[in-house]
Amino acid sequence: MGYSPTRITIILALALIALSVFVLMDDSLVLPWATCMVGLLVVIGADALFLPRKPELTLLRHLPSDVGISTPFIMTLGLQNDGLRSLSGAVFDILPSSFDGQRVALPYSLAPDEIAEWKFELSANERGSFTLDRATAVIVGPLRLMRRIVRVSAPANVAVIPGVEILRSNELILKAARDADAGITRARGVGRGGEFESLAPYVPGDPPQSVDWRAYARTGQLAVRRYVPERRRHIMLACDAGRLMGTRVGNTRKVDLALEAMSRVAAAALQRGDLCGMIIFDGEVQSLVPPRAGSGQLAKIVRASLSVKPRHSETAFTPAFVTLNHALPRRALVILATDFDNEAQGWELQRNIAQITRRHVAIVAAMRDPVYHATVAADVPDTDAAYRQLAALTLLEERQTILSRIHSTGVHVIDAEPNELQGPLLNMYGSIVTGGRL
Repeated sequence: MGYSPTRITIILALALIALSVFVLMDDSLVLPWATCMVGLLVVIGADALFLPRKPELTLLRHLPSDVGISTPFIMTLGLQNDGLRSLSGAVFDILPSSFDGQRVALPYSLAPDEIAEWKFELSANERGSFTLDRATAVIVGPLRLMRRIVRVSAPANVAVIPGVEILRSNELILKAARDADAGITRARGVGRGGEFESLAPYVPGDPPQSVDWRAYARTGQLAVRRYVPERRRHIMLACDAGRLMGTRVGNTRKVDLALEAMSRVAAAALQRGDLCGMIIFDGEVQSLVPPRAGSGQLAKIVRASLSVKPRHSETAFTPAFVTLNHALPRRALVILATDFDNEAQGWELQRNIAQITRRHVAIVAAMRDPVYHATVAADVPDTDAAYRQLAALTLLEERQTILSRIHSTGVHVIDAEPNELQGPLLNMYGSIVTGGRL
């Protein structure tokens, strides 16, 4: 908070200083020059006296309580004149560095009790809780020779959460369920796991092990057991938040794109009556939501990422999977979103996922960095480009070898670029749960 001259004052002062050269050459110009200098100082002082001694401006700020990653939202900024005389100047709002939006001076001219209002479209590319608080207001004197800079405050909190849009839209929830299984009908089968529904007459082609021999003893007719997939399945979402998942694709981190896709799977699972939970980990477990059903569970899963801080540590699968096993009292579908860039990490992933599949069904969603295929598809104008392309091809080959080994153990594998993960993940989830594989 303080007083400072405006640009007009600085220009006038520089002009008088420049004229002082002529004063040195001609003594008759001393008196006019001194008069002009004194007059400028007088009007500057008078202009400063008309500036308010206390801040007479109130900042008003309105924005959503939570928004999605890289999702545009509207912030309304208002400025009210609480003084007894008109004020004019400009306002400079202070936004977090991770927010994209307009950062310009907002000119105002307000009569007493008048309010100026501006609307901005912003977006945030960093997950977390943010407080938008301060702004700088410049109050210009009536002669526009002096100004006063004051801090104005209007605290407002916004939480930036991947996938939070689904909490406010039933249509998005229903779309996620439709994407998981276009029919949404309960798949019926003979001789398959799930809930027993009824007996049906045996027809040629039915598996012999599905015959109910007790029913045959009672009726003398062959009958088979009909099953429907179990309704209250356990679904556990596991998201890697380690160093590799913290890299950006465009403006968004891979971990946030994974969390957004998983929020759609959670919505589809809970819509069908399944129990769903989530674990987020890097070198250690950062957040755990045990599998539950009910309308409030989706909000817990979506908001679980809010407490996860980016620490850029290496991923450790073993402690996360030990915690995950303890959190699952029965057979479940485990959906893991992760990435790896070397053979050692691939072996650790394979070893740990093999332990999981002894008891559970598993999906590994490997989030491939788009730079690999972009490098392979690029032209090769020089030797450096050739070496980059060879390195990309080598890494892709190692990646496919690891994923093939994981798939050969019975694990379902998705290898997709981060912004293309949502569709394949929902489809694979739907095919597994409607196919009675749990």
